[in-house]
Amino acid sequence: MHKRPKGFTLAELVLALAITTVIGLAVTGVAAAVSNLNQRAEAYYECLQNGRVAATKLETMLRPALLITAASGSNMVVWTNDTADVGKINVSEVAKIFLDTTTKQLMLRTTVYPSTLTAAQVTGLDKPINLNDLVTVSVATSAPTYVQYDVVSVLAANVQSFAVYPDVPAPLTGLLKFKLVIGVAGQTVTQYGAVMLRAPSTSSVILKADGKYVLN
Repeated sequence: MHKRPKGFTLAELVLALAITTVIGLAVTGVAAAVSNLNQRAEAYYECLQNGRVAATKLETMLRPALLITAASGSNMVVWTNDTADVGKINVSEVAKIFLDTTTKQLMLRTTVYPSTLTAAQVTGLDKPINLNDLVTVSVATSAPTYVQYDVVSVLAANVQSFAVYPDVPAPLTGLLKFKLVIGVAGQTVTQYGAVMLRAPSTSSVILKADGKYVLN
């Protein structure tokens, strides 16, 4: 009787190699799928978190505002406080919110005077603005005198779109709704919000016969 030689035959080795390859490919495919799923989940939660933070920032800033003087499309102008000259809108009290479609960032532009200026210089610069000059969403640039004092901050990044919906046209807006769409790595999240001005000065707004708005 002949004894079978020890070891594997060529056919057995080829079969084992084929099985190992199939298993390896399957494991690699599953690992890639899981990794892709994790990346998509992380992107989604990043969008969700960014949207919530941006909405909170908007609500926090708008709720105590005195007037939304302009609101259209993806832009708005806000009279944030009345600390300089009571009953008048001063340059430093105006905030402008707009979507930079190039960088896909929701921006906040304000005017801040440096501490190196004297009180007299600040008073000379911080002039009152007519309400009617603030009822259009002209937010791209400030007047030449104030460009050097512009402070621009980012409210939200990766913004695909931003839209505002006032209950009545500014500057008589008391309730503002907004829609914010944030996207990262193919994932998008839509964040809706609504802000009621806590103590609006809309009762002080008068529309004159010539079509111009003024503060009473």
